[in-house]
Amino acid sequence: MRAAAIIAAGVLVAAPHGLDRASAQPEYALYYSFDVPLSILGLALSDDGTKRTYNGTFRGTLGGISITEARYTYANGASERAGGGTFTMTTKAGAVSNGHILMTSDGKQTTLLFFGTYLGTRLSFSLAGPGEQFGGSGVTNIGLAETTFPSHAHYIQAIREAATALPPTARDQLLAQAEQNPRLVREYQQRSVPR
Repeated sequence: MRAAAIIAAGVLVAAPHGLDRASAQPEYALYYSFDVPLSILGLALSDDGTKRTYNGTFRGTLGGISITEARYTYANGASERAGGGTFTMTTKAGAVSNGHILMTSDGKQTTLLFFGTYLGTRLSFSLAGPGEQFGGSGVTNIGLAETTFPSHAHYIQAIREAATALPPTARDQLLAQAEQNPRLVREYQQRSVPR
């Protein structure tokens, strides 16, 4: 956990800026919009003493596709300002596997870096919120998730493969949702450009 805390402190300082540049990278970005209710505070005992744990859920869309379920849990690690945890997220196209979280906080803002594997590609995104207890009433995070898809065509192909067992109507609906991603990314980028 100490190693994760050290990595979290270094990685998360640059993460929000790096994720906003996802579209300039050769990787394909997925637009996300998540509604994040307030996390639930708990306590966990460990060899290092008592630690605060945070458990929560979020809902919304990823790459144009609705999320059917998403849960996360994280705790402070070797210090009060860094830690980590795990998350699960499922869309109609499939689930994220090996979902991990790195957390850092300056006391005024908490940033969570989520990373895992989705549709056979690497996926990473960050969420930030005020205070140490993440989320709240009406809190929405939007942004771009980095992936290792080289293009939109590869993303659509992965969706096709994931949807082969679905009935034709459900498959067509899923593909239509995924086709919205380039427009959503473009609109997000246009809103994010300073005027």
